[in-house]
Amino acid sequence: MTILLREMHIVLNTSSRVFMPIVYLLLIITFFSISLEGTTIGGYENILPQIIWLSCLLVSLLNMDSLFKEDYEDGTLDGIVINSEILEISLLAKVIAHWMFTIIPLVIVAFSTNLLLTAKLDVSIILLISLIIGTLTLSLIGSIAASLTLSLRGNGLLLSTIVLPLDIPILIFGTSAIYNASIGMNYNSEMLFLTTLLVLFLIIAPFAASFGVRNSLD
Repeated sequence: MTILLREMHIVLNTSSRVFMPIVYLLLIITFFSISLEGTTIGGYENILPQIIWLSCLLVSLLNMDSLFKEDYEDGTLDGIVINSEILEISLLAKVIAHWMFTIIPLVIVAFSTNLLLTAKLDVSIILLISLIIGTLTLSLIGSIAASLTLSLRGNGLLLSTIVLPLDIPILIFGTSAIYNASIGMNYNSEMLFLTTLLVLFLIIAPFAASFGVRNSLD
């Protein structure tokens, strides 16, 4: 709770962390819309949820390198490592705080945008649920890469290079679930795979991130 409250205070003091990703999200959706509208068969509204899903995944990578970086540079991370009885729990709290205060606003905007542009509440709800599961999994994967590249300067590009291949299954299952929902097909298996990936990385990520943080601090 201490870490969650601290992250919330930081976000409130630096609102650009929330608003700039939202601006980027809307710009990417706009560019995709301009380039694809009128070229798709079966209606643009059928592929719009997939565009929004992909846009959220890309924008979620923007702040991933700052997950531990600022705390590493100002010495806060050393205090967390020293004072934490279970470091894995503290790092998991940081990941969840980052997800809640920087990525969840993106998810809400994505849901609202899809609902306004397609007027399909059922598809928008599936989009919302799949984004919640997918972006949390993405944050957990990002925490592993962020901890391993923590001591490197300009680690943003390297982090993206590590994370993007691991995001491919999330992208496949997430967009497949949305597409199936938009055309009236069953999407339960895709949602089950997304949930399985989330549970898997909830178990793996805290231990891997803990190893990476300790190694970077040493």
